[in-house]
Amino acid sequence: MTNRAIRVIAAAAMTTVTLVLSAQKGIDTETPFGSGQDSIRCLQNTFVYSGFFESREYDSAIYYWRQVFNECPASSEDIYVRGEVLYRERLRTTGDSAYIDSVIMVMSLRTFYFDNKPSNDLAISLFLSEHGGNNSFYTELCYSLLKEVADSVPAFMDQNHAALLVEAAVNSYSTGMIDTTEVLAAYLKANEIIDNQLKITPDDFRYTDAAGRIESLYRASGAMTCGSIEAIYSRKVDEDIRNTPLLNEVFNLLTEKGCSGTDFYYRMAVKLFAVNRTAENAVRLAELNLARNNIEKAEGYFSQAYSIDTSRMVRSDVLTRIAAMELELGKKQEARDRGEHAYELNNMNGKAVFIIAEAYAGSNIGDPFANHSVYWVAVDYLNTAKSLDPSLTADADAKIREYSKLFPTREEGFYHGITDEGIVYRVGGWIGEVTRVRFRKE
Repeated sequence: MTNRAIRVIAAAAMTTVTLVLSAQKGIDTETPFGSGQDSIRCLQNTFVYSGFFESREYDSAIYYWRQVFNECPASSEDIYVRGEVLYRERLRTTGDSAYIDSVIMVMSLRTFYFDNKPSNDLAISLFLSEHGGNNSFYTELCYSLLKEVADSVPAFMDQNHAALLVEAAVNSYSTGMIDTTEVLAAYLKANEIIDNQLKITPDDFRYTDAAGRIESLYRASGAMTCGSIEAIYSRKVDEDIRNTPLLNEVFNLLTEKGCSGTDFYYRMAVKLFAVNRTAENAVRLAELNLARNNIEKAEGYFSQAYSIDTSRMVRSDVLTRIAAMELELGKKQEARDRGEHAYELNNMNGKAVFIIAEAYAGSNIGDPFANHSVYWVAVDYLNTAKSLDPSLTADADAKIREYSKLFPTREEGFYHGITDEGIVYRVGGWIGEVTRVRFRKE
């Protein structure tokens, strides 16, 4: 329990000491009600406040209750049961948050005199969850009490306490009191409590519902990290490797949290492909291996993707991705050929056309004029790409502006016998494309 969280409990204990030292009645005699006049007065006040309490005259009851509380605090546990009710009622009717501390004090002193600490701490936590609001001190106290019980005697906790443990941990994390590691620990402990009960009563909807609440709280907390996802799910997926819904759930969660660069993400992708051999899953593994510079494996998975699904649209997409890989590797001709094949399969594939343009740009096919002429063809393909796929417009236009500055100059054209724009021209080399002459804007 943190220092801040101890303050209310410590205050309650100090109050007890103060009462004992100042009154020296009841408890100093080691008898519940004291002796002599002390005993008589305690019994009288107990009788009076009890009568008012039973008739729900709480404002009258509280005066006499306080006399009993001060003079014979160990006489009966009912003092604290009823005192809690009295101060809760004051809190309800007045709205004065000071009575929150009064309730906590009474509940804490019940522990001091009559033990039952785990149960009382859980009761305090539930009270704070109801009335503590956004008060950071109450948040920390609530979490600290729940954590102490969860760590020492988890059997005392039911499904509501387990869910509250995670909620309190999440709230403490949001105020910077604890870190992601501690939130994960709270989540794992809460799930352990839930799982242990479900082993006994598998169909207990109270616990299954609580498990769902805990999961939702943790996922929405912002405290879930790539490492915590692995810690939570690694063993589960290893033990149930054919559970496709579970594999998809974990994989989607990793994707959502931006964990695509982790080893666990890759292992999950491999597991998913093993149970669901789709072109999509093969392509994903290909691109993951490409990111890891495992070119041979990437090519292998791309090949599997192409073989798995024979539809023209899917194959066109696969070939486009292969072309992108080859372009990245500097294999311009191969990228062009794959792009052309992809376009043949789907003549609306603007991305394939874009890749062809990029393959042509910067190609060395001869003298400076020839090398500048490739940008005519590149721009032609970029214009086609954006007409096929409007989502490419911004990127295509940026490239067009860039490449237009690399067109041949009029002087270069003159030395090659070309003086007019717009005439048909065939770009040679491995490109072998027909285009029209355009000169660089000076």
